[in-house]
Amino acid sequence: MPKLALRTVLALAVAGVLAGCQPTHQAPMPTPSPTGAPAADGPLASTLQVAARGDSVHLSFQVTNAGTSPVALTFPSGQYADFTVSDGTRELWRWGADMMFTQAVRNVSLAPGETRAYEAVWARPSGIQGQLTARAWLTAQQVRAERSARFTLP
Repeated sequence: MPKLALRTVLALAVAGVLAGCQPTHQAPMPTPSPTGAPAADGPLASTLQVAARGDSVHLSFQVTNAGTSPVALTFPSGQYADFTVSDGTRELWRWGADMMFTQAVRNVSLAPGETRAYEAVWARPSGIQGQLTARAWLTAQQVRAERSARFTLP
């Protein structure tokens, strides 16, 4: 195959993959709760732990099936959760913003009492300080689970 034809085929393949990418789920902002305070969204209970360590902020989002029946979760892509950090007026960081996820529907069943944990690390830019809000949520289509937590960077 000539070089020009091969380049055209590759360019079209890349364009097709990019065209199939969907924007990340934009969940509404919940009312922030104290860091780590457990809360329930229907059958799911969740917590968000935030820990600032040097130049990074570690976020741990845990979702537990608090019910007595399995909970079916359907994810529209390979992304299971997302995280943001904001300063109250603007979003400073979104974990999934610069990532690409497989475009395959994934079905997950969460048994009663089962917990799934999702982790992210934000390498904060220099000069960012003060009171911030971290937020995490499942990207599942039919079941909602999200948490936010306020934290302070010196």
